[in-house]
Amino acid sequence: MQEIASIAQSWRSWTGAHGGMLGGLVLDHAGRQVPGTPVRALHLTFLTAVRAPTVQVGTTLVKAGRTASVVTAQLTADDRVSVLGTATFGAATPGPSSPAPTPPEVPPAEVAAAVEFPAHLVPFAAHLDIRPVGALPLGGGSEPELVAWARVHEPPKRPESAAVVLLDALAPGLYATRTEPVPVPTVELSAHFTDAAADFDATGWSLLRIRTEHAGAGWCVDASEVWTASGALVATGRQARRVIT
Repeated sequence: MQEIASIAQSWRSWTGAHGGMLGGLVLDHAGRQVPGTPVRALHLTFLTAVRAPTVQVGTTLVKAGRTASVVTAQLTADDRVSVLGTATFGAATPGPSSPAPTPPEVPPAEVAAAVEFPAHLVPFAAHLDIRPVGALPLGGGSEPELVAWARVHEPPKRPESAAVVLLDALAPGLYATRTEPVPVPTVELSAHFTDAAADFDATGWSLLRIRTEHAGAGWCVDASEVWTASGALVATGRQARRVIT
């Protein structure tokens, strides 16, 4: 299945389209192969920056199973494959449960101060309302972690796609320890979803956290979470990123 999609210029981040938005787009198209089935995992590899106003998204149903289905995807821009994706879908079945990670204790979104992000670096921030709690990007702190409330003004129609946008909405965790910006592009992103993702409403407040787990040799790995305002875990993510200095 091959379809054409438009990429608004306002969704740019640094020199290319926002990775979370592209990931949500890939997931939306992959999900059309298995309509009505919840997504459980999404793996993305970013090969080149996307600057074209239109892209092509091709999807292939690799496995259609009773318990799990797998769809692969390619997003092509300017005749180059820019994003590779693999999405795993599966219906809920009886099984054991374990408590999900709980959100950090922070002031409510209503009392957190809004922050304007530099439009020339991250134009996509105009699509979100982000209210940091605690450390600020480029604040020169001691811990590579950022926490913020956020909501999306016009989220993707698929709730899990909106969760992917939010997993990639905050600056890299390293920015909490830095005082000057540097490009930290995502090379690989993986997302895992809970049952709460299927009816997630990204227009309401969500609590986001991102932390750099380790960095060195021009690379870093970030872990991130999205919770609803009531504390339900929606999705977790990990990103392998280049640190360009």
